[in-house]
Amino acid sequence: MARAATRTGRGERRQAAILKAATAVFIDRGFAGATLDDVIARSGGSRATIYAQFGNKEGLFAAIIGELCARMLIPLSDAIQAGRAPLLALTDFAVPFMRTLMTPTSLALYRLVIAEGHRFPELAGRVFRAGPDAAATRVADYLRNETARGRLRVDRPDVAARAFLEMIKGDLHTRALFSLTPMASTREIDRCARDAVRLFLDGCARPAGSSTIG
Repeated sequence: MARAATRTGRGERRQAAILKAATAVFIDRGFAGATLDDVIARSGGSRATIYAQFGNKEGLFAAIIGELCARMLIPLSDAIQAGRAPLLALTDFAVPFMRTLMTPTSLALYRLVIAEGHRFPELAGRVFRAGPDAAATRVADYLRNETARGRLRVDRPDVAARAFLEMIKGDLHTRALFSLTPMASTREIDRCARDAVRLFLDGCARPAGSSTIG
């Protein structure tokens, strides 16, 4: 068992090293310009390992995005499991979601997907399903459940979820993508997320006389 655990630990560290190296390569050279040899040179891995774990270059890039998106969705999963009121649950999701979205690496990967998406539509589709679509589905499920419990009033959870995700970003994310202003502070990012939650919940409030959403 100890040997198996050691092998598993080494495998996880190797995978993490490959993903870290690949992220840097993709950001530096773009998807089209990046090669597996570049990734191998930085990570010390092998082509066989990359093929075994990720399939190909598209699979490697999709894994990077998938890992990033998984980190963004963890706070929402925790909030749902705790069964907290919508104000607390959505805030506890929105703040770390926005912080992750606004990191230099996330912004660079976002720019890369937009730049390369028209040339690699299959890749763009995989990224969309792992990122925005997965996030919207999770949020929609939460809104649907809270409506059933009587704590929210959301007639179209799928539409509302996508609107909410865009509200979290506000124009702060767009300005960062365009490099129009210096990198936003954590305080600015948090305020953007918290304001979005309150504004969104104002539109999902139950009729007058019902209990509070927060």
